[in-house]
Amino acid sequence: MTDLITAGGVPGRWALLDRAPLRRWTRGRITLLGDAAHPMFPFFAQGAAQSIEDAAVLARCLAGSVNDPEQALKRYESARIERTTRLQQASHARRDVNHLPDGPGQEARDAALAGSDPWWATAGSTVTTPRRRSPPDQGTSADM
Repeated sequence: MTDLITAGGVPGRWALLDRAPLRRWTRGRITLLGDAAHPMFPFFAQGAAQSIEDAAVLARCLAGSVNDPEQALKRYESARIERTTRLQQASHARRDVNHLPDGPGQEARDAALAGSDPWWATAGSTVTTPRRRSPPDQGTSADM
């Protein structure tokens, strides 16, 4: 029984299912969009956003090629594949850095994130305890 449990390895907190970017999404009059075409890890919060962009571009392409849906689907894929592949790879690259244990690596990540975003500019702020700079006429900083 312990062999079976040991064989399972270390469980993770989340089931992050992964797939490499696809080279194409379209075949004839069939295409994919959203997670079917480019599944995203949640680390850039881009899954839903990219699905909405896909839908908007697909609608525009179909409206522009009513008599040639296959060409419209090719144009949709061509317009979207580079951007979504780049975002898919970026979100996947954040898998480990977003879940660092407390310590020097996590502190360095937090400092880098805090230094690049003016919303985290108040002294003593971290990514997990944000404070934002109040407008000049509002007095001192306040918790978000």
